Amino acid sequence: MAILAVNTPSEPVFALAIAVVLFALSRPIIRRVAAAEKNPRLVKILTASVALHLLAAPLQIWVVDHFYGGVADWTRYDSQGVALASNFRHFNFALGHLHGIVNNGAVSIIAGAVYAIVGTNQLAVFFIFSWIAFIGLLLFYRAFTLTFAGADHRRYAILLFFLPSLIFWVADVSKEAIMTFALGLIAYGAAKVLARRRGGILMIVPGAVIAGFVRPNELLLAVGGLVVAVMIMPSAPWRRMSGLTRVLSFVFLAAVLGVSIYMTVHYLHGKNGSLSLNQISKNNAGTTSGHGSSNVSYSSSPASFPRDIYTVLFDPLPINAHGKGEILAALENMIIIGVILTSLRRLRIVVRASFARPYVMLCAVYTVGFIYTFAALGNLGLITRERTVLLPFFLVVLSIPRSPKGAPPRYEWELRRRDRLRLRRSGGDQQQLVTAGAGTARAPRHPLPPRPRPRDGAPSPVATASAVPTSGDVGPAP
Repeated sequence: MAILAVNTPSEPVFALAIAVVLFALSRPIIRRVAAAEKNPRLVKILTASVALHLLAAPLQIWVVDHFYGGVADWTRYDSQGVALASNFRHFNFALGHLHGIVNNGAVSIIAGAVYAIVGTNQLAVFFIFSWIAFIGLLLFYRAFTLTFAGADHRRYAILLFFLPSLIFWVADVSKEAIMTFALGLIAYGAAKVLARRRGGILMIVPGAVIAGFVRPNELLLAVGGLVVAVMIMPSAPWRRMSGLTRVLSFVFLAAVLGVSIYMTVHYLHGKNGSLSLNQISKNNAGTTSGHGSSNVSYSSSPASFPRDIYTVLFDPLPINAHGKGEILAALENMIIIGVILTSLRRLRIVVRASFARPYVMLCAVYTVGFIYTFAALGNLGLITRERTVLLPFFLVVLSIPRSPKGAPPRYEWELRRRDRLRLRRSGGDQQQLVTAGAGTARAPRHPLPPRPRPRDGAPSPVATASAVPTSGDVGPAP
């Protein structure tokens, strides 16, 4: 088929069979997530999202072939992967002309491994990468629901699973697809660690290994955010980590942080043994290809950070977009602006929520660090694509669950610190704020009820008198 003939041939019948298998594999995963969330409507949302991810794979090939003359960054990984696959099938793991196994080389090696399994079929491989990225988004969603258990997750789900960038830019052989999966593992593992659930480290380790070879600089941002989040974890007398466990946790995080720093400095754009963001901006100016690239100015001065925010999140806008690619990007940027404007009440409690739910702090640190460093790419084509791995973290900040406007607070993360401490000392629910008997005072300034003194042999009425169960309450994450 001509529309699928960008560098690598495709066999449509076999590729469609792969898509059907991937869709079938998604169904039990989707049902399990919906059952864990006790939300049957989630099945339709996730099913529609995985279908769109699979449909985006042939769309990606068609767009590049018809609008960009077959020129795109992923064509390099694709062609190198095909070349490596023929050797891999004969258990010859020589890397040929690859320049190292970190960054670009890692993507080509992963592509070669997939091609070795499914054969030289571009569309089939794109289906697989797009599906892997969907699983990564699913892990991000589980991290969010674990952090805000018992709250409304619909806003985050809609944005995460249907934002165009998170569907289109991961539907190919690319760093974005791989990193979405790797960072999803890290995010879910971090959410488990911060919620003191088992299994978090077992998810962080493979995610860190993958991210360390593909994009160590993004691993550095994620681990740095996790270190800050661990440092501000609220103490809980009944679940406080032992001294040895806390020390081992910091040693592990310090080791991962050190490795990511080393790999970032030595395998990415370095200058005299260190990173220079201004030099990276100069190196990337005009070097990318396809998908509507244009250069933007950059300064590493913190005073230029507001401009970095505009460059990464909002540029281009419809008034300055040129070409079909930039116009489409501008329309999505308008959606992001609209989401931000409707999230002002949520943004007001970001700091408060960060200390009540340290996963929010991780996302905030990653967002700020990403905007500051990746604005140095200096090229809108690169920034638009690589921003994909920022959005799952940034959307958390825009989706913090809140009580209806004018109503008393329903959630612990809406309270001031002193009120949260009083709630915890009184034995209140750590997942959802108990509001029975609180009157009509406006959140979050209303006083919490004093802890009652139970009679001998009688249970404390704090949890029973104030607990308001909801259908969204969930148990421990699987």
